[in-house]
Amino acid sequence: MENPDFTIITAWYDVREKENHPLKDKTTDDHFCSMATYFKSSQPFFTKPFPMVIFTEPRFETLIKEARPQELHQITRFIFKNYDELPYYNLYDKFQENHHKHEVKNLDKTKFTPLYKFIVNQKPYFVKEVAQMNPFNTSRFAWMDLRLHSVYDMSVENTIEAIQTIPSNKVKIMFQSYLHPSDIWDRFDFYSWTRGKVAAGFFGGEAKPLIEFAELCQKELYEAVKAQMAPTDEMIFAFVTAHNNHLFQPYVGEYCDVLRNLLMTQNSGHLVLPFFYASNGRGNWPFVADLAENMLRGISACRFGISPGELYTVIRCGFLAFHRLNEPEGSQRLFTKFQQFCETHPDFPYNETREEIFKIAQELGLS
Repeated sequence: MENPDFTIITAWYDVREKENHPLKDKTTDDHFCSMATYFKSSQPFFTKPFPMVIFTEPRFETLIKEARPQELHQITRFIFKNYDELPYYNLYDKFQENHHKHEVKNLDKTKFTPLYKFIVNQKPYFVKEVAQMNPFNTSRFAWMDLRLHSVYDMSVENTIEAIQTIPSNKVKIMFQSYLHPSDIWDRFDFYSWTRGKVAAGFFGGEAKPLIEFAELCQKELYEAVKAQMAPTDEMIFAFVTAHNNHLFQPYVGEYCDVLRNLLMTQNSGHLVLPFFYASNGRGNWPFVADLAENMLRGISACRFGISPGELYTVIRCGFLAFHRLNEPEGSQRLFTKFQQFCETHPDFPYNETREEIFKIAQELGLS
């Protein structure tokens, strides 16, 4: 099998040991998982035949190599950085001070220590560094948390398709609820709570938009620290995505859907549909178009189900979004997926919906 044309970036740091956490030697998984659980649940990830760069501590190299098949060692690189060598470590003292002075009100303080929050904020900078180095000469790059495949073991084929179809000017990332800049009063208020807007377990694309994303996160981290706050990566990502929608290709789901919904919507309609309706209400046509197509992929593959009325709304709004974007080929893709669904489900009670959609498609000149 030829190596995929993307590089996966991840990291493993024993933050609890470094900060001398009182629970650093625990064997249970309350508050945060033990080191044994963490490594065991990471093993499905290490077996994936992807070019991979791992930021870690030297003591973990042998352990990871033993978990990663021998034939994949040639497409594996380790980058060892001490904590004081991490990007923007000069901010850490102030970040730690902010953490204690103005705690995020709804985070588990046992897990979300200042060092833990600072480490997870390194993700976009790790990706930027690898994208600039490009050790495997790939066209795309993606961050993956180590333990994602223990939740949903996405196939190699689906992973390749999902990453290779990310638009060249976008970063794909998973949203959870819609956030508009007008919803953000000021940084002190916004960063006082974690709000469940964006998940940080996966993001990917080509080098240029990823580097832009990393630089936006860098700038926002400086601003957050200046505002006396110490946010997590997801809080920074939420602020950045809200103010730079043009840079992102969305998909939507719960944390368990970071991989599950990456290629097509399969789960969490309770989040997907409200986000879709909010995007439509804001006239965010790129988001509407992307989400409609992602839902239709799931529906046509029998992985996602919605009511006839919801299906009609999704397709109609998708047609409108592609029309506003002057992308008739997008409308054709939606209609083709719907036709495939109709052919495989002739008895499904969508008759009125089917007639209405075919009528609109005819008016648009779709076949």
